Amino acid sequence: MASDTSVTLFIWPGAWGLPSVDPTCLSTVIYLQLTIPGRFTIIESVNPDVSPTGQFPFLKHADKAFAPFSAIMEYVSTLQEDRESRLDASLTMLQKSQQVAWLAHAESNLGDLVAHMLYALHANWTELTHPSTVHDYPFPAKYYSPRRIRESLRPRLESAGLWTLPGIEQEKKETTFKFRRDEKKEEVKPRDRFLRVFEREKVLEKARSILDIYARLLGDSAFFHGDRPTSLDVVVAAHVALLVHPPFPDPLLQELLQNSYPDLVSHSERIYTQIKDSQIPTRRASKTDSLSSLLPNMSDTDDVWLIRLRWAYLGLTLGGIVAYTASAISRRQ
Repeated sequence: MASDTSVTLFIWPGAWGLPSVDPTCLSTVIYLQLTIPGRFTIIESVNPDVSPTGQFPFLKHADKAFAPFSAIMEYVSTLQEDRESRLDASLTMLQKSQQVAWLAHAESNLGDLVAHMLYALHANWTELTHPSTVHDYPFPAKYYSPRRIRESLRPRLESAGLWTLPGIEQEKKETTFKFRRDEKKEEVKPRDRFLRVFEREKVLEKARSILDIYARLLGDSAFFHGDRPTSLDVVVAAHVALLVHPPFPDPLLQELLQNSYPDLVSHSERIYTQIKDSQIPTRRASKTDSLSSLLPNMSDTDDVWLIRLRWAYLGLTLGGIVAYTASAISRRQ
């Protein structure tokens, strides 16, 4: 077997003191640090085309590649010589089969809550998520890639009833706008205010129904299955960390967790503290690597129209830049 130093994990970049802004990527970082600490490196990238599945995270070891997270966990367990040290070694066969369902539930439902806070709430998207992540992208991808990610999450969040709802910042902006327009302060219509409160309460109710499940499952224990962490602990802790750590302008679910679910917050910190001070070798993919994803892949000869569309898009983008620059110069003259 190749040396473990060749284990490389590709993830979305981090922010707010967390290794990644993506809950599954963060789960993978924690999992690897708990299972093979000091034996892997991290590459932060914004080009998921380098992944065999077109998504992050993915893991490379010598000439092998593994994705998604479930496949990574399965492979990493084979790198641990001591079977008893494996994260889920203490689970019975029944508990292991049940945990598969719990992991899927956590990634789906807790993932919806994280996506809602980062991408759906207007204040959080415009004042936190977008400004914190846009600098990771090369030009010109920074002008459309973050918004494309947000739009890709929209159908999922709409079906879960967690897409954009009136936020606390929109009320302030609307009131300010009316004050300047009419030179007198106008109150927001009671009906509109009621609808906003109602929509936000619906989100809180859904979040409570999800968080209650994990609060009951955890109970008074330090971990979900006794006195040592399992894969489920890692996944839940990663999602809760992304709901608690970022400095959200609209702290809707952040306050809910801190005020009503302190045990889940403590559980997340208990897991996360085991890696937050670790010196994990990390580097960012070069801008050239990320920019290459924008260029047409000429080896993709099976899809001629896709190649033509990519060249057309690239041409329009460059043409627009040239036209804008020429127009700006002519106006100055």
